[in-house]
Amino acid sequence: MLRSAAFLLALAATGLVQADTLCSLPPVTYAKAKTAYPASAFAIEALEKYGIATWYSDRKDNGDYAQTAANLVSSCPEDSRISVVVHGLPNKNCAAKESAVGSTVQSASDYVAFLNTLTSTIGKRKVLYILEPDAIGLLADTTACGQSAGYLANLQTAISLLSQNENAKIYLDVGNQTLENPATSTAVTDIVKQLATAGSKVKGISLNTFNYQSSSKLSTLCSSFQSAIGSTDLHCIFDTSRNRNGGNEWCNVKSAGIGALPTDQTGIRNVDYFLWGTPPGVSDGTCQGHTADSIPGPGAGVFFNELFQSLWNQGILVVEKGYPSIDGMGRSLTPSASANQEQQSQDQNEERQAVTYNATAPPNSSKTSETLTPASPIPVSKAQQVSTESSRTSTMGTGVIIFIALVAAAVVALAVIVGIRRRQKKMVNAAKTPELSALAPLPTTIVDFRPHIRTTPARDSNIL
Repeated sequence: MLRSAAFLLALAATGLVQADTLCSLPPVTYAKAKTAYPASAFAIEALEKYGIATWYSDRKDNGDYAQTAANLVSSCPEDSRISVVVHGLPNKNCAAKESAVGSTVQSASDYVAFLNTLTSTIGKRKVLYILEPDAIGLLADTTACGQSAGYLANLQTAISLLSQNENAKIYLDVGNQTLENPATSTAVTDIVKQLATAGSKVKGISLNTFNYQSSSKLSTLCSSFQSAIGSTDLHCIFDTSRNRNGGNEWCNVKSAGIGALPTDQTGIRNVDYFLWGTPPGVSDGTCQGHTADSIPGPGAGVFFNELFQSLWNQGILVVEKGYPSIDGMGRSLTPSASANQEQQSQDQNEERQAVTYNATAPPNSSKTSETLTPASPIPVSKAQQVSTESSRTSTMGTGVIIFIALVAAAVVALAVIVGIRRRQKKMVNAAKTPELSALAPLPTTIVDFRPHIRTTPARDSNIL
């Protein structure tokens, strides 16, 4: 008996654990995009409500990074987990150089100042860091520039400073291709071992930033990474902002769509979060020399409306959640409308998410899903189903009562008619016998011809 009570108590305590609510600021590129492309404005506003990780960057196009950090702290509730992509490494993206345009951090000392501004502003708040996209991939490739650019030492500095916050979670960005390529996968695991030292807040790796790979493929990569590093302690997070439909192209992909919504309930044992790390619509670059599935665009980091519309129209919110596509007409989605659509589909999505992603997880996967994925284009919630059934039952019950009442009224009317006929017959007989009719009393009973229907108050449906 005591064991059962202890088990139930532990189970209840597990249910009380609060899931992380990720919090961020709208991408700086979205404000101007809503004005420049009014037909896309409603879709941009919808994405802002779900949250896209904030890029804390030294690039001038992203604004003053100190102000960005201050706005994050002031805007996000205390109990939320702030989500940040740290992107200020000196000589970042040293191979292609596109994302380094406009950078203000030029040296190791600049980088320390950049990081100190962030850590002093965040303080002890709960925060999730994605650290320096592309850096480890360029470090792992011995023919590339990462080693000569001093990436390893700067990453170690960043982890040391960011780990001073006991509530921080750090995920090292790892390029998908470096894990897939046998020539670099071993180097990646060796670098991660050097960075994820005892006492650091490194929780694992981040996959798919700037990329479009499907979650099923990423799940396989994550398990392969754990096998290679010889530990299941380090987990993964997936950038699902553009990975619906998957594909091997990585530059402004035509066939891609916005993927699974941000959550820490992924349904995959070794995956801690799905999040949107890359703002949908931000160009990957000019994409010269790429496949036919690539859309030539502006420079990296610039809002690209053609790409945004493609991602939106082929993404989860349109295909599975019932949001309208971008068709050139101005629209608006009020917070209540979008919230109502999300609520309508959430229950069905929770069950189907578990089925979808547990199928791709390792055999010993045990983490259950409570999040959103495939549902019908026009979802119906359990509340609506219960309400509909209740309405049908109530209508049927009312019809039965009315039918019985009509039968009862007919019976009463027939009885009254028979009674009248009998009284008429008596009156005729009384006319023949005057002495008796004089003694006959006048009728005193008033017959009510209105049917008496017994009504039962309808009970509200019990919706769990």
